[in-house]
Amino acid sequence: MSKIFEKNIQALTKTNPILAAKLFSIKTNKDFEIVIQGDDKANLNLIDKQNFLPLYETQPLEEINKEYEKFKNKYIKYPILFFFGIGNGILIKMLLDNPIRKKIIVIEPNLEILFIVLNFIDFSEEIINKKLLLFLEEDFKYPEAIDIVSDLDVILFVKTYELHINTPYYEKKYKNEILRVNETFLRAIKQAIINYGNDTIDTLIGLEHSIKNFPEMLKRPYFKSLVGKKNSDVAIIVSTGPSLTKQLPLLKQIQDYVTIISVDASMPILEKWDIVPDFVTSLERVKETATLFKNTSKKFQEKFITIHASLQHEEVLKNSYGKKLLVMRSFAYNRYFDLDEYGYLGVGMSAANMAYELAYILGFKNIILIGQDLAYSKEGKSHADGHPYMENYKETDLYVPAYGGNGIVRTSKVWNMFKNFFEKDIAYTSKQGIKTYNATEGGARIEGAIEIPFKEITQKLIKPIKKNKIHIKSPTHKTYIKNLQKAYNKVLKMIEIGDKTQKEVEKVFLKVAKEFDNLVELNQKNELDKINFQYLQELSKEIDKIKTLIEKEEFLATYGETITSYIINKETDLAKIQVQNPKTDIEKKAKLIDWIMNHKEWLFMLAGSINAQKIVIQRALPTIEKELKENNLL
Repeated sequence: MSKIFEKNIQALTKTNPILAAKLFSIKTNKDFEIVIQGDDKANLNLIDKQNFLPLYETQPLEEINKEYEKFKNKYIKYPILFFFGIGNGILIKMLLDNPIRKKIIVIEPNLEILFIVLNFIDFSEEIINKKLLLFLEEDFKYPEAIDIVSDLDVILFVKTYELHINTPYYEKKYKNEILRVNETFLRAIKQAIINYGNDTIDTLIGLEHSIKNFPEMLKRPYFKSLVGKKNSDVAIIVSTGPSLTKQLPLLKQIQDYVTIISVDASMPILEKWDIVPDFVTSLERVKETATLFKNTSKKFQEKFITIHASLQHEEVLKNSYGKKLLVMRSFAYNRYFDLDEYGYLGVGMSAANMAYELAYILGFKNIILIGQDLAYSKEGKSHADGHPYMENYKETDLYVPAYGGNGIVRTSKVWNMFKNFFEKDIAYTSKQGIKTYNATEGGARIEGAIEIPFKEITQKLIKPIKKNKIHIKSPTHKTYIKNLQKAYNKVLKMIEIGDKTQKEVEKVFLKVAKEFDNLVELNQKNELDKINFQYLQELSKEIDKIKTLIEKEEFLATYGETITSYIINKETDLAKIQVQNPKTDIEKKAKLIDWIMNHKEWLFMLAGSINAQKIVIQRALPTIEKELKENNLL
């Protein structure tokens, strides 16, 4: 083992241990012949012995220098680059030397090529610093892609995404693999942008509900008290897909021996079948969710524990009876309140995603999914019999692989997002020895889940041992009041931070807006030679100061969720300007003008978003103040 290879392997062990283990198991190269043309190791070429294809068709260094010149001219200002194939590693090493470069992601289809390259070139520092991300193509799936593009350094530049093919060798031998990797990245990019939020109004509604619900949440039991509290060996997550109906008779028979985690939409159905869940998860912030609780009797609800997201509408909570607790979704503004004992749940986008997270928190190693179709049935049904709502086909519907791999099924964009979250979560939990069984027996395939009939998996896993009761305890009144005062003071501080930041943003906005109008006027008068470029550069620096201001930890913790959806979408457009590489003085000036003019709306929307959040907070505050007054504490 060469010292260079040893250093690379040590670095990979910390960042990609699976790939490190595979590389470590290779004893020597057998499928490629190594050819170094001349004395320069940079002229390293590899010959594929199976089909006599060389990695480089001529002199490697000549081809690499030619490619490097292309990248230097067109991509020199690109912080993020994506490659299919590592080649002989020299081009990647040269491109990493650029101080602007934040990351290069390389998907290599051949383990032996990686083995050879990592024996010749020391990438250990870049690997440790995650400046170079290496993946073997066969291991590169959607969960890996979503992790990459969700990184803040990467997502800002996703609209500049391009999958570069390192040498013609890869195009000749790996066309299908290239297409698959590209499709995986594109799917992940779409989902990542959605994950960062695509609707500021939804965020503000959630924030308002969360603040209003503080008194309700803080008097309820701590969510953290449920960690590791599984009361049986198997968790069954009950969703409302069309296939649920056929699984209910068996579920009824085994209900005493398994932990049933139901989504709120399944409550009325389970009551009709006299099946009592242990937990019900409820996530949506809309008032209409209350209908699901209104359609379920108080007597039935008192038999289980309901886990509500703290951002739910007050009408939902009014119609939720029995044992319940409120848990925060893992948003920055929730973590800002420093109430960790009340916990965080609901990273995904559906009550079923939330239920899966709950099963993980409770400590289950075997999780079974039923009714998780995430697709229309053959008859066109969207939900199980007894569900209050049915959806119709839409023009925007997608087609995805069917359960069992038999053909395709029709799904909606929303269900597909739920599926994406399941696949990401399952990829994570499987590494921790958790097995997820999809016993839906219909609908869409969920990658990573083991597909198996419900009857078969219950016979395999379930023993006739009655489950235990799970008990939850509310905090004392003294603790409740202490936490309520803490939350109230944090809300007041949030308003103060917003006031201060908004004033700074508005100052710069007024300057940019004035210069924007001036530039338009000069253009109309054909007097562009009168543009004061020195002043534009000063304005650009002031914009940079605002960006630094909103990147501060305190601001991101309090207003980050509100501005992120807008900022991410706007910044991905601005990135197209940022990566331009102007050659002439005229091109540089044009880029500067473009940069300033595109920040007028950016600043306006930023100030407006901060102001909107302040209004929402002040509207929600009286709920806490009323409670504090009643306890003579305001």
